[in-house]
Amino acid sequence: MCSQHDDPSSSSSSSSTKHPTTNDGKKDEVEIPDWETIPLPPDHVLSHLTDAHCHPTDLTHPPEVYDRVKLGGLASMATIVEDQDKVNALSEERGWYTARSKGKGKEGHAVGVVACFGYHPWFTHLYTLSSTPPSKEQHYFSLFSPKSQNHQTLLKELLPYLPEPKIFEPLLAKLRKDIQGSLQEGRLTMLGEVGLDGSARMRWPKKAKHLHPDYKDKAQQGEEGEGEEEEWKRLTPFKVPMSHQRAIVESQLDLAVEMGVNVSFHSVACAGPSLETLISMRDKHGIRFTNNINVDIHSAGGWSPDFWKQAERNLLNIYASPSIFITGRSPTASSLISTVSKDRLLVESDSHDVRLSDRLVWAATEWIARCKKWKLEGRDRHPDEDDDGEVKEWDLLDGGDEEGEDEFDEKGRMKKVKEAEEDTWTVRTLERNWRRFMRIDEVV
Repeated sequence: MCSQHDDPSSSSSSSSTKHPTTNDGKKDEVEIPDWETIPLPPDHVLSHLTDAHCHPTDLTHPPEVYDRVKLGGLASMATIVEDQDKVNALSEERGWYTARSKGKGKEGHAVGVVACFGYHPWFTHLYTLSSTPPSKEQHYFSLFSPKSQNHQTLLKELLPYLPEPKIFEPLLAKLRKDIQGSLQEGRLTMLGEVGLDGSARMRWPKKAKHLHPDYKDKAQQGEEGEGEEEEWKRLTPFKVPMSHQRAIVESQLDLAVEMGVNVSFHSVACAGPSLETLISMRDKHGIRFTNNINVDIHSAGGWSPDFWKQAERNLLNIYASPSIFITGRSPTASSLISTVSKDRLLVESDSHDVRLSDRLVWAATEWIARCKKWKLEGRDRHPDEDDDGEVKEWDLLDGGDEEGEDEFDEKGRMKKVKEAEEDTWTVRTLERNWRRFMRIDEVV
């Protein structure tokens, strides 16, 4: 999970994930693989998988790090103003172009990068929708509307350390320019990471850490150590109103529809408002939304199985990409994965360290296979494997592994064929879903 963009509703993340438990105290039925120790499949199997959501530009990786990534692709997310050019530069260096060939990245080698531009909901308090910049006091007091005297006093104390609000319209214009430029160069391009968050709070400014009780206590006890500046990740009590978040994300979604690019959508502690927002886009734009772009609910953290069913009934273009770090926190995560339709599943790491991407994506793939009771390349014997049990290379594009035709009953409902389900192969399915999601094979 990205370091500078760690979930503000959580103080830390575990390096390994144990059995989640349901609300009634029972363990969810499917064990989550240990991503740190899981054995990896042959490299060519990993090359068929795409990390649908990650943050590699949060760190400065040397080129050889990307050369060693075995995955076929990385969807590199932007979140703040400074990220946009970093993502663009990485995509220019290792762009995944909408060509039929499998080769991606620089000179057709190594991992390819999907450019994802956008503004994350955790930082929407930095933006004003006004055409003229208000003062800091006007902006932050109007946005947060502190009720108690203590909160009013605290916000007033923090004001000198908060940045001036940025007018969002020029940022939206920059977003349009970045997406347009990437598309014109033939690079795979998305809007992301954008969305809504019902639990995120504004971070305590680093320059104001001396005002935080924790810092004062440490200073008095002489415990402040080196590196405290980098590790400072305290939160204020101030939440960004959902109405402001929604105005920011809707303007970006309008742009995605206009430009015809897919969306990686952040949704935490607000499944209802998220679905409501996406349905409003469907109602506003019609088939331009449902038929021309797809939306991936990144990690789908906290979405219940029943709510996901409702989402699929309302939106034909909604996907989910489970991750070990985020999805694994939910007590009903395995049930959610089991509920997501076969053709709506992607896979992701949500990692900022590209050196971990192979393991995190493969662990999530193994988890999906367990939840869906699918077979897994590299673990189960495929009919096309040679006598030595080696997994043979395949190519979906050449028809070497085409999906069978779906069968429908007299009422037009898809038949559930048990034998066909037993033959579902996880990596091939996820690869096919990704290509369908990005509409790669529609490009001539």
